[in-house]
Amino acid sequence: MLQKLLIKNFAIIENTSLEFCQGFNVLIGETGAGKSIVLDALKFVLGAKAQREDIRNGENEIFVKATFVDVGHSTVNKLKELDIECDDVLLISRTYNVDGKSSVKVNGEVVSVSMLREIGETLYDMFGQHDSIELLNIKNHLKLLDSFDNEMLVKDKENIKSLLSNLKSLQSQINEIGGAGEDRERTLDLLKYQIDEIKNANLSVGEDEQLDNQISKLSNAEKISSALNISLNSLNSAEISNALSSMSSILSYSPEISSAYDRLKSVEIELEDIEQSMQEVLSSLEFSEQDLDNLVLRQEQIKSLKRKYGSTIDEILTYIKNAETKYDNILNAESTLAKLDAEKQKINSAIYDASLSLHEKRVKIANALEKQVFQQLADLKMENTTFKVGFKPISESADNVYTVDGLDKVEFLFSANKGEAEKSLSKTISGGEMSRFMLAIKTVLGTKDDVKTLVFDEIDSGVSGEVGYKVGEKLYSLSTSSQVICITHLPQVTALADRHIYIHKEVENGKTKSCAKVLERDDLIKYLSTLLGGYDSDTSKLHAKELLDLASEKKADLNK
Repeated sequence: MLQKLLIKNFAIIENTSLEFCQGFNVLIGETGAGKSIVLDALKFVLGAKAQREDIRNGENEIFVKATFVDVGHSTVNKLKELDIECDDVLLISRTYNVDGKSSVKVNGEVVSVSMLREIGETLYDMFGQHDSIELLNIKNHLKLLDSFDNEMLVKDKENIKSLLSNLKSLQSQINEIGGAGEDRERTLDLLKYQIDEIKNANLSVGEDEQLDNQISKLSNAEKISSALNISLNSLNSAEISNALSSMSSILSYSPEISSAYDRLKSVEIELEDIEQSMQEVLSSLEFSEQDLDNLVLRQEQIKSLKRKYGSTIDEILTYIKNAETKYDNILNAESTLAKLDAEKQKINSAIYDASLSLHEKRVKIANALEKQVFQQLADLKMENTTFKVGFKPISESADNVYTVDGLDKVEFLFSANKGEAEKSLSKTISGGEMSRFMLAIKTVLGTKDDVKTLVFDEIDSGVSGEVGYKVGEKLYSLSTSSQVICITHLPQVTALADRHIYIHKEVENGKTKSCAKVLERDDLIKYLSTLLGGYDSDTSKLHAKELLDLASEKKADLNK
């Protein structure tokens, strides 16, 4: 349960500490005093989105600290999962500054906001206008129904989950060999087209590099030819031959001449070899425009194959090898596919059977839920209303889309008047009826979860008189098994509370701030008298005392 809540610089709250009791706590005070801000601060410290607008004017950061004791098993398990030590007391603090930076600590450990949110979900449930909207959403009805007796459904849900996993694995195997029927034929056609396209290209490793070189050379043939001709004209091997001839007549006169002769002879041989190479290059430059076009077309063909099958010719050749293997496997996989298809039908049938079992159990759960919700509604002076859980029919079909929840689609149906047909909750229920309906649902489902703190934000909106008293009784009944924190403006609800936290505004140094204090009996009587009579008078005080005495008697009866 929530024991303490320290709030600093949150909206108009400057520095306030609130202490809550185990049972029924109410936040009371005038409209705009800051009651909802307290709940916003609680949501903030348990992971809700932070906003700069929440920081008190003139301050740099929000700080909120919550102290919980006697937390439930789900909270303990979540803390263990997150490697956070949990003793008898759970301390959670969070800051948020004007730069948008947030800091969170849980029992001294720094955690992320997402981790905080996971922990917060196990600590409290909040019910207000937003939650009414969620209750009207058909998508949430199946989850609510299942929460009434989830233990009855666990085995079937786990069975369906396992079967769906097997079905997914089986489908992967079928897809690996091209699927079945038309899918397999399409896969074969595609593979054959790819194999033929690559084979007909008759690729060879290194061909792409040779093509690049040839195209580059032929595209620049005129420039290359001009440069080579100039170079050849500059070389004069004939004069080197004349020099060698002249030197040969004096070789015997000096060893140095003989050495120079040999070196010049080597130059002559090298020069002749260079001239020959250059002539060969010139000869290779003789081509037609068609030759160049053919080379470019071949280059584009290889580039196209690379875009489809691999970035290199080696990768393309590896691709065709794998494609041929896959093609042969699919072509010869008739018997394998027949076995897989039969297994798939068997698993689908098993999933349907499990879904049908789940459906039958849900129908039983729905019957019990309807009876208990009706009883709660009757207690809340809605005895002429009817509530039903509507199921859409299910049947074994190839078009069924299975989930871990089976095939069921449910919707809560409601009729406000006896004798009228039940219709969609969102189309028939009024605001005041919705408050009581939500309280009835939570009263029925409240004992089914491990959450210790239930927060109600003006759950009594739209009701008054005897109905308001009945709402208070339900809230008090809930508080006997879970801590209840509630914002209320009704004297009937206020009187039944165990702790009354009065939220009010004060002006200090020209600034408004929201403050809180626990009202003892005398101050509570004075507050109730203004609610009952509009002003503080002896008559309204007597009425307030009477209301508190009646509430004490009722609480004693409920606790028997």
